[in-house]
Amino acid sequence: MRPTKMTVSLQTLVGNAKALRARVPENVKMLCVVKADAYGHGALPFALELERLGLADAFAVAMVEEARALREGGVRGMIVILGGGCEESLREAVRVNASQAVYTPEALDVLEDEAVRLGVPAKAHLKIDSGMSRIGVRRMEELDALLNRWRACPHVEMEGCFTHFCAADSEPDFTEQQDRVFCAMLDRIHAAGYRPVAHAAASTAMLNPRYQHDMVRAGIGLYGSCMPEMDGEIRHAQTLSTRPIRIERIQAGDTVGYGRTYRAERETTVMTLPIGYGDGYPRILSNRAHVLVHGRRAPIIGRVCMDMLMADITGIPNVTLDDEVVLMGSQGGERITPDELAEQAETIPYEIMLGFLPRIPRVIAD
Repeated sequence: MRPTKMTVSLQTLVGNAKALRARVPENVKMLCVVKADAYGHGALPFALELERLGLADAFAVAMVEEARALREGGVRGMIVILGGGCEESLREAVRVNASQAVYTPEALDVLEDEAVRLGVPAKAHLKIDSGMSRIGVRRMEELDALLNRWRACPHVEMEGCFTHFCAADSEPDFTEQQDRVFCAMLDRIHAAGYRPVAHAAASTAMLNPRYQHDMVRAGIGLYGSCMPEMDGEIRHAQTLSTRPIRIERIQAGDTVGYGRTYRAERETTVMTLPIGYGDGYPRILSNRAHVLVHGRRAPIIGRVCMDMLMADITGIPNVTLDDEVVLMGSQGGERITPDELAEQAETIPYEIMLGFLPRIPRVIAD
């Protein structure tokens, strides 16, 4: 069996949820985002634990398949599908008792039809496009048309209403403008007689009282990133580790890997690890990132291969094929975070966290 694995600390995830919950007023609900398999951390065990502990008022997913998996796994609370869907997806949302994002009269009609057919209520979250230009109702006349259609769909409950901020971490003026648009549309919705749970702020904005509304969406903060104001309160929960499959000395002038992009300037001890871009470890980290062995950093040398990569362990004595090597996580006093890898890979921590492929087994640790 290949020794490469991803270990996820459920205790750390729960600690993050508790820290976030403690920062939000009691009268504000917290929706926990577990889409994309909880950003690569394992959606079902995390959601079940959050529900057991009463830390989540609702869960958010991106598509109905994710909602179905949570329901089949035993999650009972509110599940919100944040994305749009085709007709079959909308009908399935009714069948699994999930609240579907709605922003067109046609989608509303499908939900009403399926609710009548099954003899159960359908649930929906009206989506407002306040400036993301992705999905949602963008103009007031569109909202009026949708509200008019909603009156003819008595079996669809408007359970919530939401929008997405697109630059909450970098453009406060535009975020404030988005919130004004959202509030104006909320006023129109209230005037029509509806009282949905309103939410706009994800992790980056959720600590700002101005944007908390009735509910906040805890996303990347649950997984330890992108909330600098909570440094020390939230932590990363993933540890990517393996063991060497070869340790060998090469001479000055020898090259390493495809394309010979690394040339040894001295006698060098090369450690080969059984993980590569075929597992989702980004190839762009070639000659950039580090791994940890014996609690010390070892630079990756040469190009990351599909199934292997190499590191320079010269100066780290007594490394053996039985030693644990950490590619992301902590070892000794050193730590490699998704944020560090994201910077080196010229991307965002989200992509690092959820980019590792299923052929790396996940181990959920308490």
